[in-house]
Amino acid sequence: MTYHVAIELSEGWYAARLLEDDSCYSQGKTLEEAVVNIREVIELVRGEKKVELEVIIPASLKLKNRPRRRVES
Repeated sequence: MTYHVAIELSEGWYAARLLEDDSCYSQGKTLEEAVVNIREVIELVRGEKKVELEVIIPASLKLKNRPRRRVES
């Protein structure tokens, strides 16, 4: 199953939340750290290994080399 993760930037931290389950959220100092952390949360809470993520990055976030679509596996 592919899970959808929304990313926001708040007070210098990247916040990640799972759209399919409001109880799954995390943060990181970098985008990559936030994605790693939310993946760990999903694996623990949902009991799944090697989850696939579609990371949704709003256009308002100014990122260098912005990916059009980012899927983590």
